Amino acid sequence: MKTFRNSFAAVLAVIMLFTCTFAANAVSKEVWDSNWTAKQEDINAAVVMTPGADETQRVISWYSDSDNGKVVLYDILGADHIFNAGATATPDGDYRLSATVTDLLPGREYSYICKSGDWESDTYTFTTIDDAAFTAVYMTDIHVSFDKTPENSVRDTAYNLDLVLETAVNKAASKGSTLDLVLSAGDQASDGLREEYVGVTANKYLKEIPMAFCIGNHDRKSADYNYFHVAKPNTIDMGLKSYTGTDYAFVKGNVLFLMIDTNNTSMAGHREFIQNAVNTYPDTKWRVAVFHHDLYSGRIESRESENAFLRLMWAPVADEFGFDLCLTGHSHYYTISNVMYNNKTVAPVENGGKITDPAGTVYMVSGSINNPRTDADGLSKNIGHAVLTEEKIYNLIDFSANSIVINSYTVESDECIGSLTIEKTSNAGGHSYSSPMSWLNKVIDVISAIACIVNNIGRYYDYTQLGFDIPLFDGLLGK
Repeated sequence: MKTFRNSFAAVLAVIMLFTCTFAANAVSKEVWDSNWTAKQEDINAAVVMTPGADETQRVISWYSDSDNGKVVLYDILGADHIFNAGATATPDGDYRLSATVTDLLPGREYSYICKSGDWESDTYTFTTIDDAAFTAVYMTDIHVSFDKTPENSVRDTAYNLDLVLETAVNKAASKGSTLDLVLSAGDQASDGLREEYVGVTANKYLKEIPMAFCIGNHDRKSADYNYFHVAKPNTIDMGLKSYTGTDYAFVKGNVLFLMIDTNNTSMAGHREFIQNAVNTYPDTKWRVAVFHHDLYSGRIESRESENAFLRLMWAPVADEFGFDLCLTGHSHYYTISNVMYNNKTVAPVENGGKITDPAGTVYMVSGSINNPRTDADGLSKNIGHAVLTEEKIYNLIDFSANSIVINSYTVESDECIGSLTIEKTSNAGGHSYSSPMSWLNKVIDVISAIACIVNNIGRYYDYTQLGFDIPLFDGLLGK
């Protein structure tokens, strides 16, 4: 449905100018605290923008008492476009609505409003990219926390996320670019509670910049993640998987992003998903995997047996499919690995360095937003650069046709703590698209499937104890 309102164009332009200006301005803690009370209804709606299958799409989601909702999209000419939302019933008796906005044009500015029942959102604005170049901010382990001690912990930890996003937007602007994508490598929440995801989305930025969520081990402490991050592009029926979370993929510029649930240990489904995504988008130059678990840092000695199992499963996959970069989390320690192939260092990585056509994968971990750590046990010999800091870290990643440029910053001291450039002279670069360990796949498939079922039994028990009504076999098989 389209109607044209040319007279609206001038008003819309003013709205867009105001919202864009507002997005770059700092929100003080006092204003944040005041708005938390004054705008509670809108905050509880948890409006968030996530990626669609490619740059022609966005997914917009929110909570509502009504199962009937829509997104009204306005272009710069004042035309409105209606996108009806699908509804998923939540355990709280309301609905998570999600609308996929389609047919977006490159390099265009749009605004939108969410409507359901008697409620409608504020007006939000976003812009699509027009070529292969764009800037993303990567972060992990945000850990918005619902804790009665101290009081207002959701509000306060959510503010720290707002501060990091604001700082990243302003840093990108100072470099002459805009922030086009937010990548989160899991543990958005500390206990996987709805209240925490409401806190994650309380800021303005995630309503205007698409955020690609990856599920972490803390996100799956409750089944609420299933009802928060509902609509995901390019999913497949993976067979055996976790009950909460699944793999999904999207393309932005010349990059295929693979958002992977490493809580799910069943590798057969993961490989099928990745193969399907690669077959769907065979011509993308870059392949970037985002998942939660840290494989190589060696910072936490007690986790090394778990990490060894994860490396056995995931290193051959990265080799076989030619992952250029893996963005991870979990340990809360900032590290960048050497170039890894066959679970070994094949080329060193130095801070500030440049690598061209690497014959393997670089694995990166960022620090936690709300729970940074400095009490490290050690460091793996496979790490090229590492930093210990109590400050909040964010990473600006500039993607282009021929390079990925990473610059990492601290929020409090505004220090650049790490940088790396990866260049490729062809789509393949230095990748052989083969794994010397591929003969182990069948064995790994059996072992990882058993581990997945055992894991799911524990999760099923936890979820039912929390009051979630989950059929037994859905819990065990991840349906």
